[in-house]
Amino acid sequence: MHLAINASELGRGRGGNESYIMGLIEGLVALSSPPEVSVLTCEWGVDLHLPPIFRQVNLGPYRRLPFLLWQQTRALRRVKADWYLSNFFLPLSLPCKGAVVVHDLSFRAHPEYFPASVAWYMRLLTGWAVRQAECVLTVSEFSRRELLRFYPAAKGKVSVVPNGVAREFAPLASGSEIGMDIRTLSSYGVTSPYILALGNIHPRKNLSRLLGAYLRLKEHRASTPNMVWVGASRWGSGELLDRARSAGVVLTGFVAQEDLPAFYRCAVALVYPSLYEGFGLPPIEAMACGTPVIVSDRTSLPEVVGEAALLVDPTDVGKLTEAMSRLLDENGLRERLREAGLERSKRYTWPRAARRLLAALDRGCYNSS
Repeated sequence: MHLAINASELGRGRGGNESYIMGLIEGLVALSSPPEVSVLTCEWGVDLHLPPIFRQVNLGPYRRLPFLLWQQTRALRRVKADWYLSNFFLPLSLPCKGAVVVHDLSFRAHPEYFPASVAWYMRLLTGWAVRQAECVLTVSEFSRRELLRFYPAAKGKVSVVPNGVAREFAPLASGSEIGMDIRTLSSYGVTSPYILALGNIHPRKNLSRLLGAYLRLKEHRASTPNMVWVGASRWGSGELLDRARSAGVVLTGFVAQEDLPAFYRCAVALVYPSLYEGFGLPPIEAMACGTPVIVSDRTSLPEVVGEAALLVDPTDVGKLTEAMSRLLDENGLRERLREAGLERSKRYTWPRAARRLLAALDRGCYNSS
């Protein structure tokens, strides 16, 4: 099998889609017999360090939609792949079989979280891709149900391939490594201890309620750790960021993946009160680093974390405050969640995801739902 992967997001510094592609490439490389892979990249002015066993096809500067899709079609005609894999969108014309990864359906379930133009083109182009694709992949049973709710015609060609955790997300191997983590944090203006929130600053991440919960926590505790938000700002987040700065929250902006383990390992806890997730990588990454996790009890998150995290109603500011207070006060709870999280995270590896993806492509995804 010759697989072409749309890796145009690599180097863009936007988060989830980029992490998924890098993780999948990591998983494919780790297989005992990896397939032939062409990685279709764009120029973002950064070094990508892709595995030399895979063919990198540099398409030049990134083109915005819909020009990106035409750019991809031209490249596919050159590389002569058997399968083309892409996040959310497929070109209008495909010279090979197409597989689309739909990570979540937030743009359909909650279009109010997006600018109207973004929700519109996501709905239009993802709908087209789901209809056109021979194989539709998603990352959780929750997202599979959402796909079939909004696109019932996809029944019979949807496969669930859960995400993995990259190898760098792990506890410290030795006490001497803590100094490296401290230096990494210092380069972003961060010092321990702190409570961590990680993800793009976006309405569905529910950071406004988290900020309210943190302010309550500070009111009722003599000593409260700092709060650190890691993630790029997105639509309409300016007012929220101003409020967060006024409350003393440390805002790092986008953080490169190689630096993220330090942020997880040095945190007292990760709080992830998202209102809608297709999978939710940060909680599992934090668990793999040995960090206790508080998550929303909504959408895919209970499925992903199981009983290894503290689940909370994300719309209840008081419950969020209570959960953070418990983790700060109860050493036994922190240790239990740490051990359970380390064990839970072992379920999610990129080689396992790569094997499941290739199996889905081999059978064409049919009869998998």
